[in-house]
Amino acid sequence: MSYWTRRGAVHAQMQAEGIDGWLLMDFRGNNPLFAQALGRGASGGHLTRRTFAWIPADPDAGITVIAHAIESSAMHDDRYPVVTYHDAPSLRARLSALGRGGSLDGTTVAMEYSPGGGLPYVSRVDGGTIDMMRELGASVVSSANLLQLAIAQWDETQVAQHDTAARLVDDVKNEAFALVADRLRAGGTIDEYEVQQFIVDGFAARDLVSVYRPTVAVGPNSANSHYEPLQDRCLPIGRDQWLLIDLWARMNVAGSPFADVTWVAWTGPSPVPTRIREVYDVVREARDLALIRLQVAAQAGRTPEGWEIDRAVRDHIEAAGYGPYFTHRTGHNLGPEEVHGSAGVCLDDFETHDTRLVLPGVAFSVEPGIYLQGDFGVRLELNAVMGADGADVYTPVQRDIITLLP
Repeated sequence: MSYWTRRGAVHAQMQAEGIDGWLLMDFRGNNPLFAQALGRGASGGHLTRRTFAWIPADPDAGITVIAHAIESSAMHDDRYPVVTYHDAPSLRARLSALGRGGSLDGTTVAMEYSPGGGLPYVSRVDGGTIDMMRELGASVVSSANLLQLAIAQWDETQVAQHDTAARLVDDVKNEAFALVADRLRAGGTIDEYEVQQFIVDGFAARDLVSVYRPTVAVGPNSANSHYEPLQDRCLPIGRDQWLLIDLWARMNVAGSPFADVTWVAWTGPSPVPTRIREVYDVVREARDLALIRLQVAAQAGRTPEGWEIDRAVRDHIEAAGYGPYFTHRTGHNLGPEEVHGSAGVCLDDFETHDTRLVLPGVAFSVEPGIYLQGDFGVRLELNAVMGADGADVYTPVQRDIITLLP
């Protein structure tokens, strides 16, 4: 996805927000969203000087790219003209001329900027450049929702790719739990690292691509939300223990999105302890509440902001007495080729106050968790894409605790 495939929606959003133009800027790759929005691949060419792309709110006005004279050929594209600058004064003159009547005075300009650094996923343009634009008369606002429309919305192909990846990831997850059950049933031994490597091999056998290593966490390690077992630092998995597995992968196709899920199990054969079941139920209810809130908003014709959903989930967990133990956001964006996407909304009123809209076609995880350090943790994760009537879930949903040795 890029600006070119979402032009109508991007211009409509600019007009709705009172934005006169969107100014993309990159310097030596510090803003990868620049190349993605312009549909120029991962890097966008060999550029070592400041480069800008101006997209006016008027869809008939056309894009203008401003590049250093020695790099204008690197930005050549039949879809837009490239104007050049030679030095700092000529760059300022080129930028000033973007406004009406050759001045930026009174012009509202969207950039990859977030007031107060509130959304670090969006804050790609350096503070000095923001200062310069304000000195030239511009009122700088965030391009957060424009980025979502240009980059983060999935098309039908990406939805299908995610559906395939989700099915394959679920198969690997089921096989991993079965491996543990079979080994324990036979009286053998197994540890977190062996199960992790089994998952990695399962991805490779299905030609799935992943980043980092999956989480396989037993007992107290499940209270570490980003725990990673190592060969020389892992715990054995035995009977009557709590087991959490978090795994993610995508198809080996350019632009395909990740499927990212977390499931939990009790190895058995004893009944699940009351405290674990209590915490599990609170997390399950919180996860489902997020989907309910998104559905209610959609059916009321309202587009919620990401923080609102996290706040509802967090309030539920706090009311159950576990607020201090929910130590991360409710959900992250799922981007093309990024398991934690940058351009799309997160369900977050904890790590940030995400004011981006939960727009149709944007995908995200829903994964509340409660972590009791030194004891156990519960996280339940699914993937959803915002639809016209609410969030459409594209991964299997855990409804009850898996018991491996019933």
